[in-house]
This record gives sequence, structure tokens and C-alpha cells, in this order.
Amino acid sequence: MTGGRGSPRRLVLVVVLLAAAVAAALATVVFVLVRDARFRDSLERARAEAIFDLTIAGPLLQGSGDPEAVVETFREERGIHSILVEDGRTIDADPASGISIPPELRAIAARRQLGYDRIEADGESLLLVGGPTPDRGAELYFAFSETGIHEDLRDLATALAIGWIAIVVVAFALARVAASRIASLAEAEAWGRRFTSDVSHELRTPVAALVSEASVLREHLAAMPPDARRAAELLVGDVARLRRLVEDLTNLASLDAGREQVSTEPFDLATLVAGTVRSRGWDGDVQIRSEPVPVTSDRTRVDRIVANLIGNALDHGGGAVVVHVGRSAEGASVEVADTGPGIAPEHLEHVFDRFYRADPSRSGPGSGLGLAIARENARLLGGDVEAQSEVGAGSRFTLRLPEDPVAEP
Repeated sequence: MTGGRGSPRRLVLVVVLLAAAVAAALATVVFVLVRDARFRDSLERARAEAIFDLTIAGPLLQGSGDPEAVVETFREERGIHSILVEDGRTIDADPASGISIPPELRAIAARRQLGYDRIEADGESLLLVGGPTPDRGAELYFAFSETGIHEDLRDLATALAIGWIAIVVVAFALARVAASRIASLAEAEAWGRRFTSDVSHELRTPVAALVSEASVLREHLAAMPPDARRAAELLVGDVARLRRLVEDLTNLASLDAGREQVSTEPFDLATLVAGTVRSRGWDGDVQIRSEPVPVTSDRTRVDRIVANLIGNALDHGGGAVVVHVGRSAEGASVEVADTGPGIAPEHLEHVFDRFYRADPSRSGPGSGLGLAIARENARLLGGDVEAQSEVGAGSRFTLRLPEDPVAEP
């Protein structure tokens, strides 16, 4: 039970880590996209403003002999913080701003190009945009505050972090609920397997005694009165069905417990199928179309699979049963087809479920375990059993065996 409890815990951890990683990635993408968009928009507006102000700066500087007055004009009339660099002198509209023009930005202006840079000055985030003034050997820079953008981005980061924590908490809660249900299902499945094993074990001895008594009773059926004979025939038939059910339960319990051993040997699949049909007295009801198909597998287990498929077709398919033995790209195959009523699509996906019956009220000769056992054995051999059906046209079950034999445990 320790391993069973550990698996749900690992599931919770995996789900929480996955949710945390996905939420963190989404939050990061959102933050980066918003940040880039805000800074790009700020730069575009600042560039457009700077280009316009540089255009009008030329006439202002030429018509005024006082550079400080020009800088003050930008501050008072246009509300723009400007910095003029001329003849090695820097004139700042706000001398207390502490802004120092980066050498890289001045180098761009020296090439008579418009440039920009983002700096921190006196605890404020600023975007500097500037370049050379027209018709004069001066440089004019404009400072635009981006502090509001940084504050908005901090608020966004906080909101995204809170959202991330909320997602992780919700994922943890949902994962715990899912893990609890998975653990309950696993425990129920384990209980069901133990129950199957216990029932099959406890019934084996009394059923064997019933089979023995039923055999004696069957030998005296002809001498019984009609009324008693009918009851005895029903009893003999029910005992046979009970024996088959116990055998199937024992087989499933062994498969579930992993006690089944695979013993491989080379044999011809077509010959084995012919022997399966002949040994069970199905010669007159089953038509075989085959070619030599050498395989290396578990002979006894393949015989059991083929018998289950053919028996299912005879019991429930109705009409003629045709068995085709051949080889395809996937390996060897045994196809069992009937011309019965077929299986509706909503039932076809459940035909390999244990005890499943398309009609719950139907009382047939089978235990409802034959197809499940066939598929379990086929997968134990490295193959599988597939089902195809069309309502009104019959069903086809195909056993596929691998090219290479399964390794013996």
C-alpha cells in the first residue's frame, strides 16, 4: 500500500509543478509583451516630439542670443525638460535634475543622427531623446519621465504574481482531489482483484465436486422421466457454465497477479488453429482459410486465445464463422469473422471489458470474460486483439502476434 499512496503524492507534485511552470511562463510572456509595448509606445511618442522640437529649435537659437532663454522657452511653453549642449557648455532647464548626457548618446548626435537612451537621475526613470540642432553646432536633448510606466509594470508584476500563487493553490487543491479519487479507484481495483482471486480459489473445490456429480447425472439422463430429465439437463448445463466461470476467474486472477509464465517455442500457426478447432469439435461450424505461418510464441496461450475468439463468435455471432490465418506487415495474424447481427458502435469499445454485455438481460453461455482474457494473454505475448464490427453485417476479431517472440521471464 505504500507504493500506492506514493503514486498519488507524486501526481500531486507533478501537477502542481506543471501548473506552476505553465503559469509562470504565461505570466512572464504577458509581462514582457506589456513592458515592450509600453516602452515602445513611449519611445515612439518621444521621438516624434523630439523631431518636432529640434525643427523649431533652429530658428529659436538663431533668433536669440541667450541659449538659457531657449531652454526656458521649451520648459514654460511646451512643458518639456530640455538640455542644450553648445560649445562645451551644458544648459539644463532644471539644473537640479542631475542629468548627465551619456557619451554614447552624444556620439550618435555627433554623427548628426537622432538617438535615445534610458537613464536614472535623482531616483527617476528618464528617456533621453536628442540630436543635433539644424544649422547650428549644438545638441539638444529632451528628457521624458518613464517613472509612471515603471510603476505600472510593478503593479502588473504584483498582480501576475498573485495570480500565479492563486493558480498554484487551485492546482494543488484540484490535484489533491484527483489524487484522492485515483487512490480510491486503485484501492477498489486492488480489492476487486483480491476478491476475484479469493472467490476463484474458494470455489475451485466445491465446483470440482459439482462437476463430478453432474457427469454422473448426465449419464443417467436418458433413464429419467421427462419432467425430471429437463430439470437435470438445466442443472448439468449450469454446472458447466459455473466451471467455465471459475476457470476464467482463476485465469484472470493469475494474470492480475503477474504469475503467468510465458514459454516460447517455434510452431506453425495454421496447424495450431486447425488443431484448436478440431479438438473442440467445431469442424462442422468453422471454416478455416490459412497458409503456413511459422511463429515463435507460447503455444498453449495462443491456443487459448484462438479458442476464446472462436467460441465467442459461435456463441454470440451466429451464422458462419470463418477463420483466416496469415501474415501482415505487423506480423502473424488470426482473424475470426462471423456473419451475425454485429455490435453497435457504443458497445464495440467495451467488448474487451470484464463482464461487459451489450444486453445486460441476456443470458448466454459465456462468462463475459473470454474476450478480456484473450486480450490480456495476447498483450502478454507482445501482441494484441482488435475488434471490428458493423451492425447487420457481423463482427471480426483479429489476433496479432509480433515478428519477434516475447522474451521469457
